[in-house]
Amino acid sequence: MSENTNQKSMMLVVQDHRGMPTFSMIRTNETCPFVECIYVPDQKQLAIISTIQKDTFHLFPKLDDNGDTAIAKGRKVVGKNYKEERKAIKTFYEYTLVNEDDIIAFVEKFADNAGTFPFRNVINPELAKATAAKAGKK
Repeated sequence: MSENTNQKSMMLVVQDHRGMPTFSMIRTNETCPFVECIYVPDQKQLAIISTIQKDTFHLFPKLDDNGDTAIAKGRKVVGKNYKEERKAIKTFYEYTLVNEDDIIAFVEKFADNAGTFPFRNVINPELAKATAAKAGKK
């Protein structure tokens, strides 16, 4: 692995996730080892999608000669009334960071604008409110 992956190759952007304000990280160049990252505020974790792909098997509806979903003759155990087939598809490796310190270290390592973007306010809104209240009293 001769490529230098320590360079800052992502940008923090504002985003909503299920109606909650959050942030995501997007690639800024082709050498970035990640496709995308998104902070999930209700679970307090950073979901990271790598550029590395793997083959995984998934069940898909089976199609007939006309391209329509093939209907199963008997009711299946899971309650689906159509036939399924197992296919291998390429998916990206996904990682999840749950520790707040690890999330902050990851963002600071890979985001170009980590110093100016207020991502810590999203990670820990209680601390951000307390800090703002202290600043307002001075």
